[in-house]
Amino acid sequence: MADLDEPLSLRPIGLEVADRLEAAIVREVFAPGEKLRELEVCARFGISRSPLREAFQVLEGRGLVERRPRLGTRVTEMSVANLDEITVCRIPLEATCSRLLAERPDHVAVADDLTVPLEAMRRARTGGDFVAGFEANVQMTALMHARCANSVLQRLMDQLDKSALRYRFRAYRSATTVLDDMIDGNDRMISAIRSGDGNRAAKVTADLVERAWRTTRQLFLADKS
Repeated sequence: MADLDEPLSLRPIGLEVADRLEAAIVREVFAPGEKLRELEVCARFGISRSPLREAFQVLEGRGLVERRPRLGTRVTEMSVANLDEITVCRIPLEATCSRLLAERPDHVAVADDLTVPLEAMRRARTGGDFVAGFEANVQMTALMHARCANSVLQRLMDQLDKSALRYRFRAYRSATTVLDDMIDGNDRMISAIRSGDGNRAAKVTADLVERAWRTTRQLFLADKS
């Protein structure tokens, strides 16, 4: 995931700024509901309003900001209802991704590759660094999507993940058990992929996403009470 303060690359400026703002929104540097003031954001990136407005358009398509005439651009609010809608879609898609990975001819090599971010998650747990654990889990998810060998599924999952990341980050930040749960669940998922058992990989993944959803949902409900 892009870092807000890294130098801009040679990619189109609007897209680059969108990715940096996405990273900041996910990490709640810009809080849900917060107004994104154009002059302040432009000053931070050293850009004009034109590429910033392009970035806002990209982020609106990702479901991360809302633009309203005369009211400006605000970070999209987070809610239990939105979390539920995202999860209903994520469970079958992520489960299908895991099944496809387990059914690849090189499923053992895929499992080996997934072990790298898993070990990073374990190191983060040992160091008590939930942000590092979150970032390692994001890397694992991106790797799975990239290796599923289904371009349509990959696009659907990547688009959905733009909205899901904020909820995943909130869970990692707020619940001490989340990183342990993710390590355990991903370990079992990788084991199923390594053995070539597509059905087991899909079930483990579905259970993992559902368990994370329940934990995150409880956090939001507790905040509202």
